[in-house]
Amino acid sequence: MFQVKEHYLAFEPQDGKPDENVKVILVQDPYPERKIGRQAGQGLYVGSIQADRDREERRRHVQTVLARIPESADLGILSEHPGNIVSSDLFQEQADRRRQIIIARLGHYRHEDRGETTNTVAVFSPGHDPVLIEQLSFSEEDHKYYTLGKLHPGKEAHVFHTPLGNMGIISCHDYTNVDLIKKMAEYEIEILVVSSFNPATRLFMQYALADIHRFSCFVIISNIANYGGSGVFAPFRYNGPKKRSMTLGGAIAYTQGETSAFLEVDLPLTDLRLLRRQERQAAELREDRCPWTPIQPSEEFLSTGQPDYKKSLDNPDYLQEIDLGACGYRSAARPNELTIGVAQLKCMDEEDYINHYYCISCSPKAPRFVRELQEHLKFLGQKLLLSGQKLDFLVFPEVFLPLTMDEELRDFARRFNTIIIAGVEYDPQPETLESPELAHGSNRCFIYVPTAGGEVKRFQYDKMTRSQYDARLPVSADGEPANFIMDKGNRLLRFSYSDEWAFGVLICYDYSHYDIIHRLNRDESRRMPLDMLFIVANNPDSQLYGRCCIADSHRFYQYIVMSNVAQFGGSGIFGPIKTPGSRQTLLDAGVGTEAIAIATVDIKALQEARKAAQIDAQSSFQHKPGLFQMMQGKAGD
Repeated sequence: MFQVKEHYLAFEPQDGKPDENVKVILVQDPYPERKIGRQAGQGLYVGSIQADRDREERRRHVQTVLARIPESADLGILSEHPGNIVSSDLFQEQADRRRQIIIARLGHYRHEDRGETTNTVAVFSPGHDPVLIEQLSFSEEDHKYYTLGKLHPGKEAHVFHTPLGNMGIISCHDYTNVDLIKKMAEYEIEILVVSSFNPATRLFMQYALADIHRFSCFVIISNIANYGGSGVFAPFRYNGPKKRSMTLGGAIAYTQGETSAFLEVDLPLTDLRLLRRQERQAAELREDRCPWTPIQPSEEFLSTGQPDYKKSLDNPDYLQEIDLGACGYRSAARPNELTIGVAQLKCMDEEDYINHYYCISCSPKAPRFVRELQEHLKFLGQKLLLSGQKLDFLVFPEVFLPLTMDEELRDFARRFNTIIIAGVEYDPQPETLESPELAHGSNRCFIYVPTAGGEVKRFQYDKMTRSQYDARLPVSADGEPANFIMDKGNRLLRFSYSDEWAFGVLICYDYSHYDIIHRLNRDESRRMPLDMLFIVANNPDSQLYGRCCIADSHRFYQYIVMSNVAQFGGSGIFGPIKTPGSRQTLLDAGVGTEAIAIATVDIKALQEARKAAQIDAQSSFQHKPGLFQMMQGKAGD
């Protein structure tokens, strides 16, 4: 659907400049037209020049902006302005003279040589011809121009290898395209620049905060002052002189509201590379030079070789397809809706996990813990019987349920025709309980599927990646943390029910790995993403995962269900929907809350929205991401 074009921008950096930081100047200017975006009416609303007088006036604006960029800057990023489209010579001259890379959004740019208009971003670098990046997919606002034949999609994504690091530069709506983002990650992007003209500023912020974690890269968003939302995001948390943390976790600088802004930010590129080379400790200790603490990245950046999960994904048998109908399952749901129960309950204390090799049943506190869980199940069952409500899914957190409750879970699934997705204790091996040297076990999730014949079939998914919280042993006498062997899984599970709906399951840290999520959703055999993705977690950074849920629910246009323990909170149901409260959040349980919360999702409506050429303004669903336009032949064919 699109090709990736690599550019090698070799040039001599500025004399005497330190090579450990990249100085970025981010300019957020007002777009001067009276009407923008949806209010623009007929015709192309960006980059139109009415007269020579306008041309000179707009060039003077660009000259003023360029003059404000200091000579010490490495990278200048300008928001969209009508003057940009007539100032290529000014941009190139400054790039050559000051040894800077300049990125300027042109907007709707007319290619006279081929008689087409594209939504375009221009890249100017010392000693090289300008590179025009043409947007691959369209927003709802731009789509009407495509249908009228006034706007054309691009066919190439662009990656730049520069003295400033490996850069990916994309245009606005393309940031919603899951295939494009995955492809960018394959090129070890260190700086991702998103040049936008976009009112959905909060959504793009969630994208950025999710991506810095998963791809361990810097993300820079440029937007017009009419909307705000420009920002620079890093895969570090800022310590500062008093170890204070950033308000938004990874946001170095960020604008909100309609305001002009001139942001100057130093990106600690050297520290990013240290982190990526598994020199994380060195990066943390060097606070005299760089006051940052790394955000735990995906396993890809903590391994000197190919991570185990990547080896598993290279195996042709990495995916197990499970046909629920063939297994004997019969949905009791309405044709359109599925009801989901999300359990956010208190788990065992941390020392109980660690002291008993994550075997909950082995703890002397297990009987009381089991009794409390039984009471929760009993209460839920009574509620369902009294109300007559159907419960299609029930989800429990990671490493949560002891195996002694297996029969009770089967009984509940059988009685209420409920698919239960539950994180369970590590499998206790006899040798594990005898010696730490021999200890091993797997982090598992059981999926209980009731059948029409009364049998309950159980499927098992083993966690494929190991987080910093997995398989820990008590701290040794010398104060050093220790771990026992975690037996990693090598297969993903995907469940489908006829042609009506499909879902997948991931365990906590697996959800940090974009290629796992992408592969589960976008396997070669399946064009459409899953309708639902269930995440079972035991994760203290619930805020970070919440951002990932919001970002992914829109990018993949699916419902995402998160079940976390009450100590950390953040359980919820997220979807590409318009909601009166928190963005795209159907259900959200706060920290410390114990509950089995129930919500209903409309699967049929979701599927119809996916197929629609355009989302009606009155729809409860958000505008579609770039992936679905490209699937339907709207862009990049």
